[in-house]
Amino acid sequence: MNPAFQLSRLQKIDTELDQISSRQQEIQRIIKDESEFDEVKSRLSEAENQLKVCQKQLQDIDEKNHHFQMKLQESEQSLYGGKIRSPRELQDIQNEIGSLKKQISIQDEAQFSVMMQFEELETNQTSIKAEWVEAQSIFATRVASSKGEFSSLEKKKENLFIERHAVIQNLEEDVLQKYEALRKTKRGLAVALVSEQACMGCGSTLTPADWQAARSPQRLVLCATCGRILYAG
Repeated sequence: MNPAFQLSRLQKIDTELDQISSRQQEIQRIIKDESEFDEVKSRLSEAENQLKVCQKQLQDIDEKNHHFQMKLQESEQSLYGGKIRSPRELQDIQNEIGSLKKQISIQDEAQFSVMMQFEELETNQTSIKAEWVEAQSIFATRVASSKGEFSSLEKKKENLFIERHAVIQNLEEDVLQKYEALRKTKRGLAVALVSEQACMGCGSTLTPADWQAARSPQRLVLCATCGRILYAG
């Protein structure tokens, strides 16, 4: 039986197995790749932190306002309570009331500004949450699809291994060893097809003698340039 023909069949099977393994590695990388997912998660976390900062600012403003309101109430009670008679003290209380009202007005303006900012941040957070839900859905769909493809490739590999075993039965041990050795040193391509009297492995033109020898069903001919086994079909 033509050993070059059998090796060409084996090479075709092994090339397909290599491609499947490469694709399965890529699928595993895709399944584990959560970079886009993590990007949305990071933005959501940042939005939540900004909301917390804003909430703290509102809380601080409320506390200050409460303090000023209580102080204003005390000052107004002192002013209108009738217990203080001194014009100087009454004037000081009036000045203090004016200052407190000014501080309250400043806090009211700050509160309005921060509340507007809070509403914007809430809207942004809601938008990012929607992205997060969509990202989860896309990721889950991608993983399910990738796992389905991986499983399909596994079945294809099983069939190819059965076919490979059948081909190996038709090869001498020394021929198979030579093929395996070339596979390791020639980046997986041990057998090169011959097309238009050229080695398709390296592109070199064959001599007429090598061309004729490569067409022999009984001989194994190596490319003089790249050392691969030639198969002329």
